[in-house]
Amino acid sequence: MLFAVALGLLGVDSALTLVAAAFGFDIMSPSNMRIFQTISQLLMFVVPVVLVVWLYHRDEVRPFLRLDFSRRPWLLALVGIAVWGLLMPLMDWSTVWNDSWHFGAPFEPVEKIFRKIGEQTQGIMEKLLSGSSVGILVANLLVIAVVPAICEELFFRAGMQNLMLRWVKNPHVAIWVTAAVFSLFHGEIFAFVPRLIMGAILGYLYFGSNSILPNMVAHFFNNATVVVVYWLIARGVLDVDPEAPMAAAWPITLGCTVAAVAVLYVTVGKKLKISR
Repeated sequence: MLFAVALGLLGVDSALTLVAAAFGFDIMSPSNMRIFQTISQLLMFVVPVVLVVWLYHRDEVRPFLRLDFSRRPWLLALVGIAVWGLLMPLMDWSTVWNDSWHFGAPFEPVEKIFRKIGEQTQGIMEKLLSGSSVGILVANLLVIAVVPAICEELFFRAGMQNLMLRWVKNPHVAIWVTAAVFSLFHGEIFAFVPRLIMGAILGYLYFGSNSILPNMVAHFFNNATVVVVYWLIARGVLDVDPEAPMAAAWPITLGCTVAAVAVLYVTVGKKLKISR
């Protein structure tokens, strides 16, 4: 039901976009794109979870969604940010490796389609992130960082991962399957691996903290970093190519990855052992 409602509302959202375009509404202007992005997030990710919870778990809304905003989840949110920072070299390496994938001659037309989708998505994001005013920075932080952090975490972690864990009884399966679907939902095959890693980290944070707060904060931190970097470039403060790889040496990448896994294991390892 969760996915049926989400896919149905995706169709509604697409229809609304087409109707708006048919009536002369400029759907490609940055301000209107922000509006449509927010509406899409709410329709596709929040409404399905609210409906499922209302139908089946209305007597346990807070424990089911893990809406714990006490002191401990806030401290674990800082752990999530630290893990994210340590994993940046790995994310960079996986992005470069994933982008080097090729489907082979028989599937070359399919590869061209997926690469075209990726280029279009990147073009839209660059258009949204191109402004240099403080107002644009605030708007982008809300639409690109705050809204997805709340909406996507409610759907994928509080919704899908939660329900899958009750079904399969294995947290690792629930976390990684949800992470794979989370990555596929973004529609970019040549960015699948870094988003898979991102989804898994968010999933372990959610499971280990017993609260939705740490993964929302970590998700926000990841997206907000991109927004701020592009804004600083637009302001002339930074003179870098945001799409250029970091090219960290493999010992640094390996060391940071081991450190991130160690921090995550210390944070959630005990609960994973109990769950088994």
